[in-house]
Amino acid sequence: MVYPTRIASIRASLLILTIGVLLAACQQNSTPTPPLDSGIPTKSVDHAMGTTEVPVSPQRVIVLDTTPLDAAIALGIEPVGTIQYGAPPGYLKETVENIEVIGQYNQPNLETILRLEPDLILGAKSISAQLYPQLSQIAPTVFIEGAGQSWDWQNNFRLFAEALGESQQAEQLLAEYQQQLEALTEAIDQPPETISVSVVSSTQQGLVAPTLSSFAGSILKDVGFKRNSAQAIDDQFFVILSDENLAGIEGDMLFLIHNPEWENTPKDEFISDPLWSQLDVVKAGAVCEVAGDVWNSGRSLLSAQQILQDIETCLDATSPEA
Repeated sequence: MVYPTRIASIRASLLILTIGVLLAACQQNSTPTPPLDSGIPTKSVDHAMGTTEVPVSPQRVIVLDTTPLDAAIALGIEPVGTIQYGAPPGYLKETVENIEVIGQYNQPNLETILRLEPDLILGAKSISAQLYPQLSQIAPTVFIEGAGQSWDWQNNFRLFAEALGESQQAEQLLAEYQQQLEALTEAIDQPPETISVSVVSSTQQGLVAPTLSSFAGSILKDVGFKRNSAQAIDDQFFVILSDENLAGIEGDMLFLIHNPEWENTPKDEFISDPLWSQLDVVKAGAVCEVAGDVWNSGRSLLSAQQILQDIETCLDATSPEA
C-alpha cells in the first residue's frame, strides 16, 4: 500500500524534476518551443521577445503583472493565476478574488505556474525578461516591451487582446475610453490647459511625483491639463521632490496618491507637517486623494477609465459650487 504522504512526496519530486528538465531545455534551446497540443488551433503573435504561436482561444491564462491582469479582466477573461503586489488591486474588486496568487511582486513561482497548466502567459519584458526562457517552456508566453507607462498603454492593451483572441473587443473598449475622455474634457468649465495639476505620492523614499511619461501623467496630458513645472518632464517616469520644495508640489489641483492598506505609509505624517498647510492648493481645498493601485499600478484600460472618473469626481468636489 502506498500511503497519501508518500504519494504527495512522489508528486512533489516529479514536479521538481519537470522544472529541472524545462530549465535544462531552456539552456540548450535558444528558441524555446512551448508544448502545445497538435489539435489546438494556433496563431502567430509578434511581441517584445519575438514571435510566438499561441492558442486562438486560450483557456488558462497566467498574468505576471497588474497590467495584463487589468487587460484580461477588461476583456472578460479571468486568469487562473496572477502576481500580486501586497494586496489585490482594490479597483478590480471581487473580479480577482478567485484568481490564484502565483507569487508576490516580481517573483513568480515556477512550480505553481506549472501546476496550473496554463496555455498562455502574459507579462512584460522590462519586468520578467530573465524568466522568459523558463516560462516559454511551460506555455506560450507573450511580453509587452515596457510595463504600461506613458503612450504605450493602449498598444500594450491591443497586444494582450491579440494574444487573448479579443482584438475586436479591445478596439470597442478603447473607443469607449476615448468617448469618456472627450466627454470629460468638454465638461470642464475652463480650458484644461489653463489648469495646473500636481500629482504626489508620499513614500518611504520621500515625495514622489509621476511625470508626463508616467501612465497617470499621460492620461492627464490627454485630458489637456498643464502639469506643475517640476513634474512636467518626459525623460523619466517619476521625480523625487523635497518636502520643503513647495513649488514642486503646488498646483491648481493636487492628486494625492495613497492606498489605505499600504503599510508604514508616511502620508499622515506628511499632511500633518506645517508645510502642508502652507500650500495654496491645500488652502483652496483642491486636494483629492486617489488610489495608488489605480494611478501607479494599473497601467491599462480599467485603471485608465478609473483615473478619468477620479478626475471628474475631483473637479466636482473642488468646484466653487460644491
